[in-house]
Amino acid sequence: MDIEHLKAFVAVSEAGSVSSAARDLGITQPAVTRQLQKLSRDVGLVLFDRVPSGLTPTKAGRDFLPAAKKLLTEFQHNLDFADLLAHGGMREVTFAAPGTTLIDVVIPFVATLEQSEWQPNIVEASLDASLQDTIATSDLAVMPSAPAADIPHVQLQKMPVWAYVSAQHPWAQRRSVPLEELAQHTIHIPSRAFKARRVFDGACETAGLSQPDIIETNSGRVAQALVATEGVAVVTEDPSFDLVPLRITNGGHELTVTLHAAWRADHYAHQELAALAEQLRVFVIKRYAN
Repeated sequence: MDIEHLKAFVAVSEAGSVSSAARDLGITQPAVTRQLQKLSRDVGLVLFDRVPSGLTPTKAGRDFLPAAKKLLTEFQHNLDFADLLAHGGMREVTFAAPGTTLIDVVIPFVATLEQSEWQPNIVEASLDASLQDTIATSDLAVMPSAPAADIPHVQLQKMPVWAYVSAQHPWAQRRSVPLEELAQHTIHIPSRAFKARRVFDGACETAGLSQPDIIETNSGRVAQALVATEGVAVVTEDPSFDLVPLRITNGGHELTVTLHAAWRADHYAHQELAALAEQLRVFVIKRYAN
């Protein structure tokens, strides 16, 4: 199978039309059509049905799509390995992480790297994306989830889930607040697309607490902005708006999110990624020493 034909197949499957795929690939529509026809002959499958809006994958096409994506990923990995052999080292590294982790951890870390040493690329990963899928399409995934035992990884740091209040709040002189007391107040907190919300909800459920009065926001930064004068924000982000951070305790333990850096066991530059993950671990520990 020709790699360009596979690229066309995946592009049309995801875009839903030849015109959109051609635009994404930077080639003409007739070229995309010819590639699809040749691929269909090569694999002996009818890959698409024509519909009024364009093309839709057949059952066979939908079943073949994951295999096609895997082949393209492996092809790119082999190209990267050849580049490593040719130049004696890994030149580019792609970091993947959820939005909050990107902003507070990955981007500040990338800013410390020597440009002559690495060419970093940064992509946002969904919190619901499996770690296996994330490391398949990136070099180093930084996620608030525990990797399976067969995935090489480094535990970076346990990050607090903070309760932020203004300097005028009655709690401002405290270092922590019990979950039971916190749950009795109106809380500004991001949606379940954010790890802070999932940890908080899980802790309340485990502790048998009634659902607190929640004002949901679309980001932790917005939650902080809304309590700049009054109220409580529960987030994992670094502080903004001169807010005071309080740790949230529950049964003698603090609410935290544990970050891990993980990579594929068969990565062509696994030793370099292990060293980079350790460098990231030291950076995170120093950044959040207090």
